[in-house]
Amino acid sequence: MITTRPFGKTNSGNDVTLYTIDSGEAKASIMDFGANLVAFEVKDIRGEYVDIVLGYDDASGYDNDRGTYFGATVGRFANRIAGAKFTLNGKEYNVTKNFKGKHCLHGGDDGLSFVMYDVTVGEDSLAFHVVSPDGAEGFPGNLDFTVKYTLIGTELTIEYLAKSDADTVVGFTNHSYFNLNGGTSGKTILNHTLTVDADGYCEVDCDALVTGKIFPVDNTPYDFRTPKLLGDVLGDETGLLGVTGGGIDNNLVLWGAKRELSYAATLYNGDNGIAVDCYTDLPGVQIYTGTFLDTFGKKGTPHKKFAAICLETQGCANSMNVRYFPSPILKAGEEHYTKTVYKAYVK
Repeated sequence: MITTRPFGKTNSGNDVTLYTIDSGEAKASIMDFGANLVAFEVKDIRGEYVDIVLGYDDASGYDNDRGTYFGATVGRFANRIAGAKFTLNGKEYNVTKNFKGKHCLHGGDDGLSFVMYDVTVGEDSLAFHVVSPDGAEGFPGNLDFTVKYTLIGTELTIEYLAKSDADTVVGFTNHSYFNLNGGTSGKTILNHTLTVDADGYCEVDCDALVTGKIFPVDNTPYDFRTPKLLGDVLGDETGLLGVTGGGIDNNLVLWGAKRELSYAATLYNGDNGIAVDCYTDLPGVQIYTGTFLDTFGKKGTPHKKFAAICLETQGCANSMNVRYFPSPILKAGEEHYTKTVYKAYVK
């Protein structure tokens, strides 16, 4: 069952609608501004619904906070582009400098996260469609983009489909912040256990830009090949995590992802039994532990350091500028398709 309700207005006056898919076992709510995942409600060990993602109470909250990306559909290119420029077919493109005044983050000022989408309603799915015009944020090509959310049982599938009339670069993700205690609980994620099927991590510099170097996770805070309690890992600002404020904001490399849907990660809260598995056909997952959160979300809930964790499935950041990373180039007339699944359950 799919229901709708008004969800306020954007700052430019657009009426926003919130769409909710109710499978009978879980509920997923997505708005047509930014195609943001606003709520993901699943049952805990007591059979009670818990909304496990952070967000705001109406559209204006998202429009006013363009640095956090609660639940956002991110593109045209997720993560950071060094120097906000890249060369494609011998031509240099300069894209929006919206990160520290010198780099591009998550596709620019509006990107795909702060635009209105057309919506097609299915039986258990919602398809959000927009055309990003040639030159938007400096990117080439008219990009025809669709993100589709499907909820069956407790399995939320997110599919991305893009075409362009000119060669361009693409990389999409969902930027949901998970807190399995509940997004309005006011609790941190330090009681969560994380598992990630990654053997390597991308080194980052002081601007959180990938350096191009990939190292094994062995004997580092990024080794989640066996389950680790986040409270035992986070907070150390003297070692590797010092670059990212004592938290994690790094791409972990999923060596096994070969353009087929593969297991990536599990987040688990032993206090209420809720677990979420993540599957993707992409080669990496950006783990961000909400280290720099400083806002008030749904019901005025304060969100500070370690209030949530993102599991952003992605290609390699800045891959258009690192020649041995997988290419992000989408050729004119070809299709780009990728898929990520978040499956919730109680254990």
